Amino acid sequence: MTAAAAPTQAQLIQQDAMLSAALLANATEYYIQGPAVSGALGDTLNIPMPNSGVMLSCDLEVSIPIDITAVATANPIGAYGAVNNVTVTDWYGNTRTSVSASRLNSLLGYRMGRPFNRIPASLNNDSADFIGTQLPTAVGNSTVRFMLHVPIAQGAGSLVGALLTQTSNGTCSINLQTLANLISATNPHAPYSAGTATYGNITVTPSFRFLMPISFAPQTLPLLSLSTAYAVQEVRNQEALVVGAQNYTNFPPARTVYAQILDYVNGNATNFGSDLTSIAVIVSGATPLKFWTPRRRLIEQRNLLGADDIPGRYYFPFRSRPINTSIYGSFQLQVTPSLVNAGAYLTIASEMTYPMGQPLPGLAA
Repeated sequence: MTAAAAPTQAQLIQQDAMLSAALLANATEYYIQGPAVSGALGDTLNIPMPNSGVMLSCDLEVSIPIDITAVATANPIGAYGAVNNVTVTDWYGNTRTSVSASRLNSLLGYRMGRPFNRIPASLNNDSADFIGTQLPTAVGNSTVRFMLHVPIAQGAGSLVGALLTQTSNGTCSINLQTLANLISATNPHAPYSAGTATYGNITVTPSFRFLMPISFAPQTLPLLSLSTAYAVQEVRNQEALVVGAQNYTNFPPARTVYAQILDYVNGNATNFGSDLTSIAVIVSGATPLKFWTPRRRLIEQRNLLGADDIPGRYYFPFRSRPINTSIYGSFQLQVTPSLVNAGAYLTIASEMTYPMGQPLPGLAA
């Protein structure tokens, strides 16, 4: 008797899409609040995910009591500068997402086509500022407050990267690394550039969105999607920046990259394009795949977002044609500065997916 032929990759992808659609249509969707986590500024807060269902995302309500004793000056980055790093860790201790709260929030805004968690002042009927981000500057007791959305799956209607948290074989978690002092004259990515204040403990209240399937039998789950990691990870380029010299940052290897965000912090300053000559995506060390002047890139961003992002930040979308660094030659982001102050640096965050390379917990390899 002839053995049945193994399914092709195309057949596996088709089957996974059908199982994903069935799970999204038939599973019960939960949105539950978890216990609040508190700590001093400068601490790293650990927020464990519940061992339930298939985790899609988490919303974090962040609040910091502040007593401002001399009028504070807000930086463009706003309250999101209070969280240096957001980390998503799976059951095996693998880091999936590792990115600043501000870059993550910007990325979500570009994906939605409008500033995330913000609306124009003309449409804001919340006179008490209960709903939105709050970054007080006047002398007195108040609260720094903002909402942070942490995607686990790749996006709405997708199970790519979703975490199978219905397991006793480990716990997934979100860690927040917080800034010790919200006021800094030398860090333009701190919430404030001037003033004096004292702080209470930072408190984070999580709400988790997950699906509860009718069955957890392996044959009913979209294992291809669940065995793919979704991540937003950032790196700081360690090379010294020189005026007129091209600086290169490698794309992450063996990944499918959907977008990148570049921050150019020029010493104590961030600027709207006046300190760069050009930005490009280079293939195999020589061939330009994409090329922008800073002004053209910022105009495209304005059209995508319907607003301007913070100075020094650039967004590069590849979602319509993702860059697969496993298939093609080496990709690099090339940046040419026209002005370099002491202490200048580049940080690049990449939105991507990649195969986990490990069995799902509680299921056979």
